[in-house]
Amino acid sequence: MVYKYKNMSVIQSFGPTSNAYLKGNFSPQVHEEEFNDLRIEGIIPPELNGKMLIRTGPNPRFKPRDMKYYHWFDGDGMMNAFYFENGKVRYKNRFVQTKKWKLEDKAGKALFGGIRSGMSTSFSGWIALKFGFFNLLKLGVRTILGKGPNRSQYESIASILNAANTNVLKQGDRLLALDEIGQPYEINADMQTIGIYNYENKLKGPSIAHPLTDFFTNETFTMGYNALPPFFQYYKIDAAGKIISYEPIDVPYGVMMHAFGLSENFVMFYHMPALFDIKNVGTREPFRWMPEKGARLGVMPRNGKNSDVKWFEIPLCWVFHNMNMYEEGDWLVTDVAKYSRIPLLDLGTENPSPPFSLDPVAILVRWRLNRLTGELKEEILTEKPVEFPNMDERFATKKHAHGYYVRLENGEQNDGLWNTLIHHNFETGKEQRYWFGEDCYTGEAVFTPKHADSPEGEGYLMNVVYDTKENKSRLTIFDAMEVDKGPIATVHLPRRIEYDFHGNIVEIQKS
Repeated sequence: MVYKYKNMSVIQSFGPTSNAYLKGNFSPQVHEEEFNDLRIEGIIPPELNGKMLIRTGPNPRFKPRDMKYYHWFDGDGMMNAFYFENGKVRYKNRFVQTKKWKLEDKAGKALFGGIRSGMSTSFSGWIALKFGFFNLLKLGVRTILGKGPNRSQYESIASILNAANTNVLKQGDRLLALDEIGQPYEINADMQTIGIYNYENKLKGPSIAHPLTDFFTNETFTMGYNALPPFFQYYKIDAAGKIISYEPIDVPYGVMMHAFGLSENFVMFYHMPALFDIKNVGTREPFRWMPEKGARLGVMPRNGKNSDVKWFEIPLCWVFHNMNMYEEGDWLVTDVAKYSRIPLLDLGTENPSPPFSLDPVAILVRWRLNRLTGELKEEILTEKPVEFPNMDERFATKKHAHGYYVRLENGEQNDGLWNTLIHHNFETGKEQRYWFGEDCYTGEAVFTPKHADSPEGEGYLMNVVYDTKENKSRLTIFDAMEVDKGPIATVHLPRRIEYDFHGNIVEIQKS
């Protein structure tokens, strides 16, 4: 169903709504489809043969039980993949068949609420969660008393909120779909869901969607945050994708920590005041912005222990994503997309689903933190709204020469959040930019090298772009060193792809 508004199509898949997360290209695509031999402008680089771009994002399969308080983060994980096969490209999308997806698939309708609408869960949904009448009564009493669910109740709820809707990446030989509230789901290259992967039962709780890999040592590091103690857990993973060390980190309260920094010898934790407290689970705002708690950075040797962490107070801010972290003597240098406060959550407005124009925007800054004294120096790299800082990850943990991000220029934030691709050369300080055009919006740019041993930055960038006038999406492929020259190839889809979050380019076969 399509409704015209301000000369553009406002798609509202589940009927008229004021919810910003269910309109326009934030509105879901509920069908799984496959399109072969897509129309291509230009020539697909031969180095992409045998690879796939796979992305995931929130995409509710059924009409939410509470349309008013549905949140973008609630949607079922929908994977979108482009397969590169001998100069041709095919597209396929598939849902991650999570526990929630399977239960609702069997029922043929939504059974569960989300992070801001948990109490809209149906009675049959509560039964599926193994909440009998007395357990449900106990949960209601605890919520009224401001205590929130107990541990077993929370873990049952969290297993349903795990939608695997935030990132897809290769770890060892496994392809994993991840979110933040639960454990990864393993999938195969055809996007069939294999099931929960908990690292042979060594994953003690949830894990975040942004594990970081040092390609010089083939080690991966990740963490998990929680509403109950231990609030924060840190893991080291070997090249085969197995957890080889685990360390709970002492923090006084739980917060959302979407990402962290990794250098050659250290990790940096972002402990910022988006509080995740069990007392708030089940309320309209499970994540509370509490600036009085302040913001701080934790620094630890990446093979260290909890007792090795040093915490440093910093000016109030919020960070979802960083580009990289490297060392210069006693200084840790990292480029982050810095907000004044957390966007998308607890915005202090009576509107339960406020327009995106009310969200704060991020600017790209370079932090230099002295790991001995805690002195923080900040350099503003761009004052225009940016997000999704990215790089050639083969060189992560070392000083990077090239970085990529997306920016909003001359566009309407409520229609799409970003519309311009940037290549930032940190050696020259210059930017290359490509604006996708009027009423065209994009998300994260993903990099892949031409060859495994190519110099840093020699490769390709891929962006999915949505054209609001045509109501269709396209995949654009750039030479990463010549972004300003525009796409070297454009792959056209017969329909739109809903806005998603993150993805990666992975090899699925040898060329």
